[in-house]
Amino acid sequence: MMKKFFILMSLVFMILACSNNNSLITQASEVKWQKAENYYNEKKYNKAIPYYRQLIFEKNSMYTADAQYKLGECYFNTKKYSDAIFEYQELLRLFPENRLAPDAQFKIANSYANLSFSPHYTQEETRKAIENYTIFIEKYPSDKRIKDAYQGISDMQVKLIEKTYLNGYIYFKMKDYSAALLYLDDIIYLANHNELEKKSLYYTALIHIDRKDKEPALNTYNQLKEYFPDSKETKKIEKKIKKFN
Repeated sequence: MMKKFFILMSLVFMILACSNNNSLITQASEVKWQKAENYYNEKKYNKAIPYYRQLIFEKNSMYTADAQYKLGECYFNTKKYSDAIFEYQELLRLFPENRLAPDAQFKIANSYANLSFSPHYTQEETRKAIENYTIFIEKYPSDKRIKDAYQGISDMQVKLIEKTYLNGYIYFKMKDYSAALLYLDDIIYLANHNELEKKSLYYTALIHIDRKDKEPALNTYNQLKEYFPDSKETKKIEKKIKKFN
């Protein structure tokens, strides 16, 4: 009996769903748009999505491009960034000259930035964010969000620099000194005189001391002393240099 009951209920839900879909399809475009906008303005994004999607299927509708953008917005506002990227890209593909194209391109970059992992993990999304912020700057140089795009690139580049340092540190701990120096030297070369450079100089000095490479060890120590004279890292290397000598 219970099995028959569940089968019956499933059939009822299927009939209701089909009925709702048919009702949605047969509604006029203006009605669909207004209902979608009402749900969107009430932040009921999941309810708005079916209406926007139906409007997209009506390719000759005056609402098609706007519905495509709003569909991306629904996913963006619900933090479904991968889905949002796809819908924004569809807008750019189908309507590259539309007034909403700059917004879509900027939101694609923001979506990748939101998907970007911490420096301890892979940085594919971080690079994609930089790529899409760059596209935005090149295509829409007079847009009012140019400064935000440059800031987005800067934030993502900081993450990549942190990733470079972490790679060097991991190889240092593994005592793969040649690989460690490749990454640590990249940080030092930037000459940002920040915490990452200080740590990179510190571990580079330790590598040279452990290898008994006197001249590179002294050169690295001198850099530490010049830019971070009062740091604990500089003092530790100073003691090791004295013993080394």
